[in-house]
Amino acid sequence: MKRFKIPIIIGSIVIILFFVNLRFDLIDRVSVQFSSEKYAEYISEIDYEKELLKEPVCIKDMASQDKELTQTDLDKIIYTYDFHAQLREKYNLSSIATADSDFDKTVQILEWLTKHTYYSGMQMKLLKDDTLNILDYSFDKPFTRAINCRYRAIAFADCLVSVGIKAFPVAMVSSEFTGSHFTCLVYISEEDKWCSFDPSFGCWFTDDEGNLLDIFEIRELFLENKEPIVKGYSFNGEQENFDVYINLFMKLCISNLSTWADNSGEGRSKNTFSERKQFDSVIPEIKTINNEKQFNEMIS
Repeated sequence: MKRFKIPIIIGSIVIILFFVNLRFDLIDRVSVQFSSEKYAEYISEIDYEKELLKEPVCIKDMASQDKELTQTDLDKIIYTYDFHAQLREKYNLSSIATADSDFDKTVQILEWLTKHTYYSGMQMKLLKDDTLNILDYSFDKPFTRAINCRYRAIAFADCLVSVGIKAFPVAMVSSEFTGSHFTCLVYISEEDKWCSFDPSFGCWFTDDEGNLLDIFEIRELFLENKEPIVKGYSFNGEQENFDVYINLFMKLCISNLSTWADNSGEGRSKNTFSERKQFDSVIPEIKTINNEKQFNEMIS
């Protein structure tokens, strides 16, 4: 019996240490949910170079051919519904978007959303996909009510549509489908162009000459081992973790680009993501739709 005593003691110690370590690991993971500082620290420790080696940038837009949107389908994802009017009135968005240009109005809504909600990619609470519900949950609430990129993109697009600016959320998924991030495409009429904005990090993108970029142009830059210029970047009000953002959130996830087929309320309130409106439609070559008159003719 004595010869088994020491191994049993050692085994017991190992088991105890394992569970103690597991307990503190769980505590650390839970604390990320309750502190913006802890979440920023968690993000800073991710090895994005290793992730990019496993999943390099490519063009691999997900969705079958029958789910590829045509140019004339775009009216379905920027159509104004009754809930957009309710959203505009409840949050007095017309008094937020007061600028003369679409770009400045977009930035005003972007800064407003950034100021009044927290972002966290670790937020796992299942909310409805409608913006009234999303903002009821998160608006002027503490970090424990932070919202993830999916909800930020949906809310941002809906807020813009409610004040007359064409916009829709874009799902970005890595080449091997293990990482994802959501941004938005916004039609800036004075530029005659759809342009990319990221409401989770309060930013937009330009080339070296200051020209606004769409999501396809950003992907082309990454494929050429170049980077866009990022304007307005904010990580919950701070400037930290920019390298992680550009590499992990943008570069890693930009291989697959898709959106949903329409922005109606149908399917937004289902109890599971699998039942909800899917981001499985390939975005058409919207760079060819860069004229306001042409666009209005197509959707009239």
